[in-house]
Amino acid sequence: MKKLHYVMGKSFSNFAVLSIIVVVVMGMAIIMQWIRGEVMQVQLWPLLSPFLFLTLPILSVVSALAVLFETRRALQGVLGNVIYFILFLIFCTGSSYIAFGTNVITSDMVNELASTKPYFSGSYGIGVLIPEQPIELFVWQGVEWTGSLLLQQLSLFLFACLLVLAAALLFPGFQEALEGKKREKKSAETLPSAETGEDPGRTEVDVEEMQERTASRSRVADLPPVTVRMTFRPLLLAEWRLMMKSASFGWYIVAGILAVLCLAMPSTVSSQWMIWPATWIWPLMLWSGIGNRETRFQTQFLVASSPHFLIRQLSAVWVAGILLTCATGSGMLLRLILEGDMERLAYWISAAILIPSLALASGVLTKTNRTFEVFYMIIWYLGPLNKMPVFDFMGTRSIEGMGLNAWAMCSIYIVISIAFLFLAYVSRSRQARSSW
Repeated sequence: MKKLHYVMGKSFSNFAVLSIIVVVVMGMAIIMQWIRGEVMQVQLWPLLSPFLFLTLPILSVVSALAVLFETRRALQGVLGNVIYFILFLIFCTGSSYIAFGTNVITSDMVNELASTKPYFSGSYGIGVLIPEQPIELFVWQGVEWTGSLLLQQLSLFLFACLLVLAAALLFPGFQEALEGKKREKKSAETLPSAETGEDPGRTEVDVEEMQERTASRSRVADLPPVTVRMTFRPLLLAEWRLMMKSASFGWYIVAGILAVLCLAMPSTVSSQWMIWPATWIWPLMLWSGIGNRETRFQTQFLVASSPHFLIRQLSAVWVAGILLTCATGSGMLLRLILEGDMERLAYWISAAILIPSLALASGVLTKTNRTFEVFYMIIWYLGPLNKMPVFDFMGTRSIEGMGLNAWAMCSIYIVISIAFLFLAYVSRSRQARSSW
């Protein structure tokens, strides 16, 4: 199969799945209009045209972008998820400057509202909003789909085609699979012959050494008993090495720079410039392996053979995650101690416990690293990035308006962390009884 045909098929299949979801949403939009009872008469074209000219072109780009990411090994994991999440944030938050996004709808609404309400300031918000004044409704006639606007939106399909071509050029094809088969064939040629029992790749000296080792083997009954050492430190070091195995030298460089910047700058400045939030999104790739590494690499049976593996192994993984959180946030820890900011220091401690607990529970429950990656990025976006009080585990925004102080909020985070740990233990014990 040609690479272009294969990549096009993958992109079309992605687009077909997303289009089915859009069709379902279209039907639900009609049902919601009837349930809400605002207008009982359904006008199909004004209702469905935004889906056709806004949603579907964007989904074609998403489908092609997903295939493009899958063609490169570096973008198949956490890095690709983070890059896509950043692109999604840019697309959403920069809607005022992106002609293809929600700006098509919002700009038309703003212009129509400004023409009918002279006192309108022109500002608007999208998302979960808490209005300070009573909401005033206005009638919006919908977008007028002109020829130039339709060409603008349909040009996204052309951009998606360009992404597919780029993916076909970058896709190595099935070359890696063919090379793997060649290596297997070459290694199979050096295996001992089933008929003669000879090994073409083994010398006479090797055969003699193997015969001596076989002759000197002892019986199992003659072996000394196994001594089980219940020390926690070697297990913790082993989990730390496994967790940090995928960290490159460049990763350590960036983590060190962030720590130094947090230590050198005032805490308010590092929070405002997104340096402190960046320190606790940078280890995302390493946190995401907590709790699911055994399942992904199929070593769960080896882990289960060790004594008291539930408590000891989960504890070692969790403590290793805490050490990683403390290491990446060490610069901010020292800065808060120097400033004497006890409230933010309490937030730092609670977050250092909360993040690994969430990663452990997510990994054990779902047996994959993607759950924590997606879930944590959403929390990080709502909290440290957008300062939503409930999710802001760094305490960069006051929560006194909610009737809670910093100490109460940190206590809640600690309780949630304990609940995550208990959930991870119960889930792992059930998995061990059922399949291990």
